[in-house]
Amino acid sequence: MKNNILLPIVIGIGIILVLLGIAFSQPTIEPIMREPMEYTKLNFSYIDSNSILKSSLASNGILMSSPLKFTGDSIAQYCTFYQDEIKQNSITYCTSTELKDSEGKFLGNIHMVGTLDSPDATLGVIQTGPPLSNLDSLKTTYQIMIELLVCDCWQDKKPGNFESISQWIDAAKSHHLEAKRTTSYSEISGLANKQLFLEITTNSEGYLWKLIISN
Repeated sequence: MKNNILLPIVIGIGIILVLLGIAFSQPTIEPIMREPMEYTKLNFSYIDSNSILKSSLASNGILMSSPLKFTGDSIAQYCTFYQDEIKQNSITYCTSTELKDSEGKFLGNIHMVGTLDSPDATLGVIQTGPPLSNLDSLKTTYQIMIELLVCDCWQDKKPGNFESISQWIDAAKSHHLEAKRTTSYSEISGLANKQLFLEITTNSEGYLWKLIISN
């Protein structure tokens, strides 16, 4: 079976972090994917995190495939996420899973990149149509990613004064639509010492969303 993979645009860095805060901004040149100032490892393994994500997503009507594993030359084809050559070359192992909604329609991918020992970052890439008809599936996926890979503590911490992850996503969506730019992004830092970076890019099929979780 052929796996669908949404490939994010290669990116660099150009944002300021705010402890337990949130930032909305526009990239000056091209879509930006977060490159951590402190490039330390997340505290989970590929096998464990893919397994718990698959189980939790299935409980919420979203199907996640078994991970494809990439090393060597295939990294350049399927796991090119950083514009910085040093950061990109540090990726020696990558997994990619396919997501489908409750009706079996392709939703997006979850990528994990890092070394063979452990991932350094997790990326959720989801395409939504112009009417944002599958926004609920996107919210469910991102909420599960954050609760399992960061912490189930959003309601206690309320980063950026947002009551929920759903409210943060809605705010990012409104900002993107009002700004009328090709790409916009939002960042939250300090939640369980992790960084969350949300990017939205308008494309021919609607909107491409990217959630990046890193330390």
